[in-house]
Amino acid sequence: MLGLIQMWVGDHIMERGKLIMSSSDELRNRAEQLRQANLPFRSTATAPVENGPRVATIARSADEEMRVNWSEFECRSFVQIRIWKHRSGQWWPDVKRGLCVRIRELPSFAAAIADCLDLMEAQRRERQENQANRPVPPRETTPIAERRTDPLPLQAHEPGEFDEFATG
Repeated sequence: MLGLIQMWVGDHIMERGKLIMSSSDELRNRAEQLRQANLPFRSTATAPVENGPRVATIARSADEEMRVNWSEFECRSFVQIRIWKHRSGQWWPDVKRGLCVRIRELPSFAAAIADCLDLMEAQRRERQENQANRPVPPRETTPIAERRTDPLPLQAHEPGEFDEFATG
């Protein structure tokens, strides 16, 4: 097989005596012609399928959810926890936001979650106690119609009695 022979001639590229490309303007023109040639569009991607049965789905927002799956890779089981986002009408895993828990780590992981639940319950009780012990300001019992809404009455002063710009 013969190799291609290319060489520069001025601002042109020649291959076996045939002009391939001459200038950046010509390259732009050729690119525009290709854009207008109704080339086939890139096929739409299909969202990946989850690996293993889903154990739980926790909604985070309208377009984001946390999924917990019992997964397997190379004959090894694990728990996968990953954020999935709704884009282009499909759910996609967020490759940067997720974790895998190995089976041997699962008991310690479960104990840590149980500890977090205990802390959450203690915090909830503490907040309820703080709410119950907080003094409540007395409510005004005067009917709304009788409440004073006008400012304090102005006091009349004799001329020369008060001068806010006076010195001394």
